[in-house]
Amino acid sequence: MSSAGAVIRSHGMDVVAIVALGTSVETEAPLLAADLGITLYEAGLMLRVPSPVVVLRTDDRTRTMALLGALRSRGHHVVACDVAAVASAEQLVSVQRFRLADEGLSVEAPRGVEVQVAWSDVVAIVRAVHRSRTERLEKTDEQRLSLGRAAFTGGLALRKTVTTETKIASEEREQVLYVFPQAGRPLFFAQSRTRYDGLGAELRPSQIENFATFTRLLRERAPLAAYDERLLAPRPHAERVRSHVRGHETASSAQGVDLLAHLVAMAVARGGPYR
Repeated sequence: MSSAGAVIRSHGMDVVAIVALGTSVETEAPLLAADLGITLYEAGLMLRVPSPVVVLRTDDRTRTMALLGALRSRGHHVVACDVAAVASAEQLVSVQRFRLADEGLSVEAPRGVEVQVAWSDVVAIVRAVHRSRTERLEKTDEQRLSLGRAAFTGGLALRKTVTTETKIASEEREQVLYVFPQAGRPLFFAQSRTRYDGLGAELRPSQIENFATFTRLLRERAPLAAYDERLLAPRPHAERVRSHVRGHETASSAQGVDLLAHLVAMAVARGGPYR
């Protein structure tokens, strides 16, 4: 499905997102609330999240089309897609090494898979941040004097073991880059997992410098590609996937950002499958 074209013709789960409001939040909130059957307060919270704002997930194609029509009639920039068309983390080409050739970008993925993309075939470059939060419980055993036991035993200084649980939280952020070609799977670059020797004389001392340099060189070599970095902004209510492993709970925004990057590419790219 595109911002101006027809809906994808499969029957999976549809996602509808507002890329840019054509009116104020105050004007749209009551109308969206009526469309979705939610409260005015809920609609207002939804519309104040940084764009793109996912406003509907449904397997009802008729409902998808009705909401698209309503939102577009009110002057909003809206995109929608079937979730099945979005490349999952496993389907993205997760790049380990790259080479910037005159004719295009050559990359190496895990297991030695090589992919080449001509510069003219790059339709969108989306820069984003993956955020994760890990919480773990740390238990500490401490010996303390038991006054009650000492009194009961006639004054002997007995001790008891007291176990204290402390929740320790840590947060991590990593810059990532999605490169959407005219056809084929999107390329995915993570700042900490990409080898930068392909920069040659442009190689810098730190990962963050190399990532910025790589992004700049991509944009220079693919000048017709749309570039967007709105997904660098914090998204307090971003969708997070949680996992539990041996007392550790980790919440990651990666899967939600994958979807948002696809929606952004649909909104900004020229032609091709993302328009």
